[in-house]
This record gives sequence, C-alpha cells and structure tokens, in this order.
Amino acid sequence: ARAAARPPSAERSRRLRAWNSLDWELYSHFNRSFWRQARQFGLARLSREAAEIRRRRQELAGKCLRGGGPVPAQAIPDGSLRPFQPPGGEKILGFALKDGLGRRERELCGRMALPELPYKDLLERRQFGPTNGSAA
Repeated sequence: ARAAARPPSAERSRRLRAWNSLDWELYSHFNRSFWRQARQFGLARLSREAAEIRRRRQELAGKCLRGGGPVPAQAIPDGSLRPFQPPGGEKILGFALKDGLGRRERELCGRMALPELPYKDLLERRQFGPTNGSAA
C-alpha cells in the first residue's frame, strides 16, 4: 500500500501512456481479456465472489493486524514485515501484526502481511529450492 497520492492529470496520463505504450498495450489487452472472461463467468457471480473475498480479507485484517489496516513502515516492529522504502520515493505502507497471536495465527498472519520482495523470495525458494541464485 502506498500513502495517499493525488491521481495524475489527464494530460500526464496521456504522456505516460505514450511513454509506456508497450506496457499500455499489454494492460489494454489483458483488461479486455479480463472483462471478456468476467462476462462469461457472470458479472453478478463475480461481484458476489469479490464481495466475499473483501469480507474475508476484512475479517482476517481484524484478526491479524494492529489497527486493522496498513501503517507507516516505521510503525512496524517486526523488521521482516517492513516494506522496502525506495529512496526519494513515496512512502510504502505495510502491516503490523497484533500482539498475542498464537504460533499458527502468527505464521498465517505473517505470510499475509509479508511485503512483496520477501514474498517473492519465499515463492522462489518454494518453487526452485534454496539455492536458485536469488537473494536468501
């Protein structure tokens, strides 16, 4: 999660699309593909299932997270859960786990709160083994 930022102007969006035209074409292709598949799946069904996922996420956040949502990285006592902060960039928010979680809850909640780079490393280790040449 990122700290609140204002959306880009229409002109800036246009320039970004021109600059990133190949990325924009990929996005557009997969966006059309998604909505085609969503219609086949059923928009009402998709809406119901998305609402259920949001409900479960909110329930899990209430069970696992201190404050129930994202917090600034410096407010996260567990260093392994602090997201990378790019120099000079916007501040990336992360998640602090509640105190007093049992071992199993802490493991589950910790996996859910893991920032993207450590999560990527975890997936690589599980997929390719511990000596795949990436960061440990």
